[in-house]
Amino acid sequence: MEPRELAKKLGYKIRYIPHEKIKDYIACYRVMYEGKEIYPPAAVRLGIPLNEIWLSDAFKEYEKYILFHELREMSHRAEGYDVDNAHLLALKDEKMEFGNDEKWRKMKREINVCPIEELLATPGIGKKLATRIMENRPYESMEELRRVKGIGEKRFSNLRAKFWCIREEH
Repeated sequence: MEPRELAKKLGYKIRYIPHEKIKDYIACYRVMYEGKEIYPPAAVRLGIPLNEIWLSDAFKEYEKYILFHELREMSHRAEGYDVDNAHLLALKDEKMEFGNDEKWRKMKREINVCPIEELLATPGIGKKLATRIMENRPYESMEELRRVKGIGEKRFSNLRAKFWCIREEH
């Protein structure tokens, strides 16, 4: 079943939110799932009403993948996993489901979405620098990577060759 259909079947409303409001998260939810209210801490900060899934309007063309991730994360949370581990398990589920899908692979190269493994596969990027890059998200442009300690011209060039930024596309 397609993620949008499943969300609807579960009684969830999908809302597109201006990117500026949700840019730190890309997507977030607050839902009843298998009799449990499930939401990450960001849902409270954002004020998400019960049974809504919010998605950044900038990522609309990637809805299928993002909704799949959010629904899998909810499922793992209902199984008892904490927010971080449910997120990691949902990332694995995504890779299993969409690993050969070129559009999904493109989304995973967006600098605000890419997983640490993608960063680590970039020449000159080690674990400390990859972590710094992720901690400084969100980026409005690739140029903002220059503000991250340890990124000089060569590393910036390597990052720019592999990754892209949604705000520069829209």
